Amino acid sequence: MIDIIKKIRIQVLIIAGIFAVILFSAGVRNADAVIVDQVIAVVNKTPITLYEFAKFNRQAFEDYEQMQNEASQGIFTQSDSVIMSKTKDVLNLLVDNILIKQEEEKAAIYISPKQLNAYIKAVARANNFTTGQFFNFLAKRGISKEAYIKQIKSHFLEVELLRKVYGNKMVITKRRLVGYYKKNIEEFRGEPKVDLKLIFLAVPSNANKKLRKEIYKRISEIRKTVIAGNKSFSALARKYSEDPSEKNGGRIGYIYKNKLSPNFSNIAFKLRVGEVSGIIRTKFGYAVLKSVGKKMGSFKTFKQAMPKIFSILEKYKTNKYLEKILKKTRKNSYVKILIAA
Repeated sequence: MIDIIKKIRIQVLIIAGIFAVILFSAGVRNADAVIVDQVIAVVNKTPITLYEFAKFNRQAFEDYEQMQNEASQGIFTQSDSVIMSKTKDVLNLLVDNILIKQEEEKAAIYISPKQLNAYIKAVARANNFTTGQFFNFLAKRGISKEAYIKQIKSHFLEVELLRKVYGNKMVITKRRLVGYYKKNIEEFRGEPKVDLKLIFLAVPSNANKKLRKEIYKRISEIRKTVIAGNKSFSALARKYSEDPSEKNGGRIGYIYKNKLSPNFSNIAFKLRVGEVSGIIRTKFGYAVLKSVGKKMGSFKTFKQAMPKIFSILEKYKTNKYLEKILKKTRKNSYVKILIAA
């Protein structure tokens, strides 16, 4: 079984801020700003400083800091109470992270570099990369090697903590995987695609109302000829279409929905095979489509779908049991939020 594991965390998708005092070098506001440390929360005996909060969520920090600056100038808005509420939500998320880390330390959980390297190699191999190529792939998407390893290690620690506390409840059996696959088979169907032909008449960007009307009348006549069956769609496309596909009788070929503009895809995928569309208006001109084929997409085998299913089920279990641990840990911990409203 290929263990494709994504970092799972109980996430609160919030943009918020936190009270802060910031000193900026040369008056420049950027990520290198020096933050004067201030304890803004305490989790058991662990303080959370302003710097740690800014590092955890820079945007949240800056949003709240801006609100505080405006307040110092006597500027108050209706959004202030919302920002304050969201500030505390983000800070509570940081508190949850610290509580989980404290539980991991109590449980003396250790993840070896060998485990991490084996996992990274498996992920790279599953995506047809060498380890080096995989890290280059991540770098191009703004994820450093260090950040990725830290993320993976954090997830491994969480999973091991849950396994230690909940044991067999965290096990995902093959029977469960197969059951999910059968119950949700449509999730693993390939994308549908349609085979299309096109007749297109361009409308100049500077065309006046009269010219637009003339072009619309021309394509209306072409469509009527198609519907009447007096000439084939392909013959009319070769004669009148102003799209490069006219050389192929208007044939575009099989195409996926996301490769078409919304106004085209909404019509193209509703056409029955052999059916001709109405006139489609676009910012470039007028078009008529004909569906000449349709493929629903083949299903992935259980083996192909298994990594994704495992990830889905593990995410569900991880979130469920992390919530339980946090609920119990919060109850038995000292948590104090020190920011002012």
